[in-house]
Amino acid sequence: MSLVVLTNIPTPYRTAFFDALAEAAACAGKRFHVLYCAKTEPGRHWPYDPSKMKHAHMVLRGFHPSLTGIHAHLNPGVLAELNLLKPDTLILAGSWNTPTMLVAGLNIYSPPPRRFFWSEGHADAALHKSGLIAWLRRRVYRTFDGFAVPNARSAEWAVAQAGSPRQLVTLPNAIDAKFFARPSAASREEARRHLGLEGEGRVLVQVSALTARKGVLELANAFQGLPAAARRGAKLLFVGEGDQRSLLEALAAGSDGAVRVLGQLPPEEVRRVLWAADAFVLNTKLDPNPLSAIEASAAGLPVVLSAVAGNCHEIVEAPNAGFIIRDPADPQEALRAVLSASDEELAAMGARATTNAQRFDAMSVARSLIKQLYPAG
Repeated sequence: MSLVVLTNIPTPYRTAFFDALAEAAACAGKRFHVLYCAKTEPGRHWPYDPSKMKHAHMVLRGFHPSLTGIHAHLNPGVLAELNLLKPDTLILAGSWNTPTMLVAGLNIYSPPPRRFFWSEGHADAALHKSGLIAWLRRRVYRTFDGFAVPNARSAEWAVAQAGSPRQLVTLPNAIDAKFFARPSAASREEARRHLGLEGEGRVLVQVSALTARKGVLELANAFQGLPAAARRGAKLLFVGEGDQRSLLEALAAGSDGAVRVLGQLPPEEVRRVLWAADAFVLNTKLDPNPLSAIEASAAGLPVVLSAVAGNCHEIVEAPNAGFIIRDPADPQEALRAVLSASDEELAAMGARATTNAQRFDAMSVARSLIKQLYPAG
């Protein structure tokens, strides 16, 4: 038996999971393979390094047009490759409307595999709730045998789009929890010295694309707008890259060091920044299932997360592991809350976040997925 995942590009945050899934599949006597449509996409800043990928994979040849910010993939060889691999289960991950996904989802194999769509969307994150694209999405969703979803919110959305019940498997975003775990209290001070973070004030960090969708300017302005007595020497760090970086850097230049833009960093440096921080912030305006909030939880940080995020309940509300930004246009109330909380309150939230993050560990998620897909195995 063979499990195949077809997805858009290799990313650091999926590599650990696919490596774990390959191991879990092998232990269950299954073959596992990933087909990538391309090595990268515009605006994605991760290098393709196959030496760091332990799972069997192939980058398909193809064409990759980009129009008005929408990136499509057309890989003519996808059907031939799937016929060679002969999967009994095919998981399609990425944009449902890219040509390669549409072709691969056709039921033209013999024998046909079970076709699951990895759907992280939910009603609040949908860009098109009516009109032609919404109609097309419903038509495509009806062709799938099932859905891989991170939570009940996404499950409800996927089934509603399909128009009738489908097989559902739970597949949250997965991380290497050990990689992000802070080894000791001393590592916090060491990380701060490395980053040149001096003083007693708290350190908040947002790791995300530096784009309007992630609410970076609203967050920086809200932070700057706090009275000095409320800010108490705190610093706000941004890690990432995007088209609002120059605007954010201009704002940071006038902040007297209170706001810093660190740019795109390799995973080891992102981890160091998380270890240096007192809390993680994600002021997103549209995010089905942000992984960075899970990584911050594994690092033992309280999470200040937008209510719009699809996993806000699992990451913040249920474990009581942070604060909720009710309106990303004005996150100042949540900033006041995290900056005024006592050290003991933040420590307790961080401990709960660490415990909660263990259920998102890549190997745990991988084993669970294999059991759900092959319960008799």
